[in-house]
Amino acid sequence: MTHTVPSARIAIYDLDRTVLRKPTFTLFLLWAAWREMPWRLLRLPALAALMIGYALRLYGRDRFKPAAIRLMLGSSISPARAERLAAHFAAWRVPRDVPPGAAARIARDRAEGYRLLMATAAPEFYATAIADALDFDAIVASRHRRDAAGNWLAELDGPNCYGEEKARRVAEWLEANAQGGPAHIRAYSDHASDAPTFALANEPWLIGRGEKFIRRAALHGWRTADFEDATADAVIGAR
Repeated sequence: MTHTVPSARIAIYDLDRTVLRKPTFTLFLLWAAWREMPWRLLRLPALAALMIGYALRLYGRDRFKPAAIRLMLGSSISPARAERLAAHFAAWRVPRDVPPGAAARIARDRAEGYRLLMATAAPEFYATAIADALDFDAIVASRHRRDAAGNWLAELDGPNCYGEEKARRVAEWLEANAQGGPAHIRAYSDHASDAPTFALANEPWLIGRGEKFIRRAALHGWRTADFEDATADAVIGAR
């Protein structure tokens, strides 16, 4: 019997609550406002109202995120300002907010020859800096429109990179970057919304701890890992 040898190895990582413990979007907005214009923190009640409206499903992420960015950062962000904020934010969060198991798994995947792809719904203008700080090879993130001067606008350029859209973007990246035969793909995420991306992977890993995660993973045939465990990477060899 002839076995097809994968021509590429790809490891896909979600960002929030997977590579980093804390969700980044609201944290970035508050941190950036405090760092640049503390008076914008007076708008916290308005931000809270936006979040409540989103929680009540009065509108979706595609409306909530641009509105929150406009409220806390302004309608546009110059390239220099975006780069400065992103670099300082990434330096603040990496490595202090990277769980030990995530750091170990990333290092192991890299040592085993996997290309590292970060796939996240976070805005690309700061998520890219986090991916760079962790030495990822590529990133798929929510795109934002830019004006003729290159300023980042508080407007999404296409759908929010979440759920089915994230899987579509990942598949598009794989088609362009994993040519020459089949690839062996590992995918890591803390949330079932990434089931469409898991469907692209040979090894889907649900990240978390407790019986809830184990039952959910078993229901779908996913593997589990606890990234708060520094030895979490060892389970790969045991599968």
